[in-house]
Amino acid sequence: MPTSNSTEDTLEVEAAPQLKKSILKSNLLIVLLLLVIALAELLAAFFFVIPSPATVKADIDDAMKKDTQIKAPYKPVVDDEMKDEEREEVDLGTFTFTEGDLSNMPFRLSVQFFGLVNKKDRDEYNKRYDIHKNRIRNAILIILRSSSQSEITDPSLGLIKNRIMVKVNEMLGMPLVKGVIYTEIAIQVGG
Repeated sequence: MPTSNSTEDTLEVEAAPQLKKSILKSNLLIVLLLLVIALAELLAAFFFVIPSPATVKADIDDAMKKDTQIKAPYKPVVDDEMKDEEREEVDLGTFTFTEGDLSNMPFRLSVQFFGLVNKKDRDEYNKRYDIHKNRIRNAILIILRSSSQSEITDPSLGLIKNRIMVKVNEMLGMPLVKGVIYTEIAIQVGG
């Protein structure tokens, strides 16, 4: 009997490391399987749930265009409808930015805008403009950056000026700006 007991002990001693290896392999396989599943879920989320940068950019562009569209009750006023003695020019700022896709080349736009305000409304304009000047500047930059190539290269900048007038009036809370003019426009292609 001592021999058989000793053989059983030997078998148990030899089987113990193999059993541990088997359990370790099983646990390792389970961990690897869980990692593969987690990776598959991440990839699925990346491709199906998280929007691509192009989609995000398109959504932002759409939102900016909706935000800068001309809305009632503001109607553009032609420059000549206001008499010189009734109006004053107010500086809306100089804006410079670099953008791509003007004939597949980067371009730099620099333009200075002025608003046309009735002289009698100048004090009210100044008061409201001082409160909102940074947001107005930001809105004008958004309008410029969301403008199409044809709008930017239009010699009169008609749509851009109308959008600026509408947005500035919305931010001021009343239609104080009766028109927008520009000076010192420069479009530099390729740099």
